[in-house]
Amino acid sequence: MKQPISLVLSGGAARGLAHIGVIEELEEQGFEIKSIAGNSMGAFIAAMYAMDKLQEYKEWILTLDKKEVFKLIDFTFSSQGLIKGDRIFNKMKSFFPDKNIEDLKIPYVAVAADITNMNEVVFTKGSIYNAVRASVAIPTIFTPAKKGNDILVDGGVVNPIPLNRVKRIEGDILIASYVNASIPYDKPVLNKEDEKRKNSVYKQKIKEFKNKLNGILPKNSKTKLNYFTLLNKSTGLLTHSLSLMNIEKYKPDILINISRHSGGTFDFFKAEELIEAGRQAAIESINKHKNNN
Repeated sequence: MKQPISLVLSGGAARGLAHIGVIEELEEQGFEIKSIAGNSMGAFIAAMYAMDKLQEYKEWILTLDKKEVFKLIDFTFSSQGLIKGDRIFNKMKSFFPDKNIEDLKIPYVAVAADITNMNEVVFTKGSIYNAVRASVAIPTIFTPAKKGNDILVDGGVVNPIPLNRVKRIEGDILIASYVNASIPYDKPVLNKEDEKRKNSVYKQKIKEFKNKLNGILPKNSKTKLNYFTLLNKSTGLLTHSLSLMNIEKYKPDILINISRHSGGTFDFFKAEELIEAGRQAAIESINKHKNNN
């Protein structure tokens, strides 16, 4: 008999692709996901799983090189965020028709933050597209989502790893996949030639992106930190601190840690590496859990 689990996936931008490897390994080792919750990229991967579209998404993302990633990014450089997100979210829609959360095969939860009313928004029903769109709206990166007069952003600023929001099932164990852990990164061994080819394309695109970014940011030769970097590092520290507090308070039965050094915000081209990193982290954590029980 399979062990039922309630699974929680943290945010982490491109690093969230590691959740795919985590899910695959959990199923490989006989766990059955009966309920799932996530924030930001974790909410997206959770949605893919709950809609039986995870394999299709994985196959697509593995074909994506760095040039293709940048084609999906519609820069706005507005005061609300660097990326409008229409291209990415329209592509996201192509993987699944919008449907109500309550009609999914298992209970699903996504979280966002309402900066108008200063509170957490927990999506347990209604449009799954709207839930994911709000949850992935990383402040300063993606433009916010709107719900009436409310402005919604990434749930990471209030609940980056929603262990207290996932619906618990009788007889389950609670598992969390956290992709922002402060641990060293052991890079999985992949095809070196393919990786080198992809890197050459990516470096050129990164240079173009930085040139655009430098054009709108205040120039100050006395400091290496611009306000964009400062805001993102500060937000990262906030979400990491909140995550550690949630993990300590709600204590998952299995905590799967993936290093924050495994990838950057836009490193979706590293899908193969990140998925494998998630798989290896899951194997390590599952083995530790079995040895302790």
